[in-house]
Amino acid sequence: MSEQGLSRRSFLRTSALAGATLAASAPRVHAAGSDTVRVATVGAGDRGVFDVESCLKSAPGVELVAMADLFQDKVDASLERLKKNVPEKVKVASKDVVLGFDAYKKILARDDVDLVMLLTPPGFRPEMAAAAIEAGKHLFMEKPGAVDPVGIRSLLDTSAKADAKKRSIVVGTQQRYAPQYLELIQRLRDGQIGDLTLIEALWIGDMELWHYADRKSEWSDMEWQVRCWPFFTWLSGDHYVEQLVHNLDVANWVAGGTPVVCQGIGGRQVRVGPQFGNIFDHFAVRYEYANGLPMFGMATQIRGVSTRVCNVIHGTKGTAEVNRGMAKIEGEKPWKFEGNSSSGDTEMHAALIRSIREGKPINECVRLAEATMTGIAGRISTYTGRALKWDWAMQASKLDLRPAKYEMGPLPVGPVAIPGKTQLV
Repeated sequence: MSEQGLSRRSFLRTSALAGATLAASAPRVHAAGSDTVRVATVGAGDRGVFDVESCLKSAPGVELVAMADLFQDKVDASLERLKKNVPEKVKVASKDVVLGFDAYKKILARDDVDLVMLLTPPGFRPEMAAAAIEAGKHLFMEKPGAVDPVGIRSLLDTSAKADAKKRSIVVGTQQRYAPQYLELIQRLRDGQIGDLTLIEALWIGDMELWHYADRKSEWSDMEWQVRCWPFFTWLSGDHYVEQLVHNLDVANWVAGGTPVVCQGIGGRQVRVGPQFGNIFDHFAVRYEYANGLPMFGMATQIRGVSTRVCNVIHGTKGTAEVNRGMAKIEGEKPWKFEGNSSSGDTEMHAALIRSIREGKPINECVRLAEATMTGIAGRISTYTGRALKWDWAMQASKLDLRPAKYEMGPLPVGPVAIPGKTQLV
């Protein structure tokens, strides 16, 4: 891991992005839940199109009016799916599609866009989020929010600006809206398993070839890395951050705060070829909260392993377990969720649309920053082999994984981390 040009803050210097015109323009008014909310997307991947469809279906009067991406084939595939599933809500003509690294700036410059959905690889999100709030847009942002501490600090700054501008930022931690999670958390708060003794955040999966694609001869280094973004730490944060962030967020939710220290181990045992970029395939990280409560995060992407994706919460009077399909408590006061379980996606997007229409902003950006930093700190500890304090990572680390410039062309892949040799930055 190496420090990258900390003085490069193009996203803070893009006054041409919105200009004085946007800064002075009045926001669109949404009265009584009846006005149309016009949506634009930045990013057109598989998860992104699912988010768009969920948003469009979450409430009446929501339309997709513009799309941005790096690749036309991604836009075409997304539009084909959306026009099949929600044809009446897609209002995107060819003139409404923009391509390129600066395409998001053109989206933000449109006066008819109320809500921008940031669905790009995570490495791009902090500067795009900053620009979106600066342009006065409401924002949906997928998780994780960043890939390094410099990006996390940018998110916190963006969150403060969103509050000042009264803009919503809803983030892709949809489990916070799922009924089985909500009921379980309340039962934990009510003491149903006694005092907490241990939290587990598990994403032990077998997705060995996650987003893998054979590199085509015509692809530059940059195009290959962006198309296969999960395999590159500067784009994904590694799968420990990109996937486990959901369960780390739940752990922080249960604990009522963020960890103060962590220590991780892990490596690259199965996916060792250069086609798999520079990420690890297994992690195990021990955290500790300020009150001494321990939490373990475990994540794998190895084919053939026994899988388990959930949160487990241990207490003095019982044990709770929850995932997107169930919730239960075993112990002195057993309980099982009997309602309709949900991923929380529809409820999340409905809450965002409602906040825009009612003029009651929701800002979840700090929560996303904290959950993401929990993952980043664990990854840094694992990559370096060093125990890590939260305050150092949040305030002092200068790690910035972004490349010097965004353009199609050569981009060497960073070295695979070696615990005990890779240095803290």
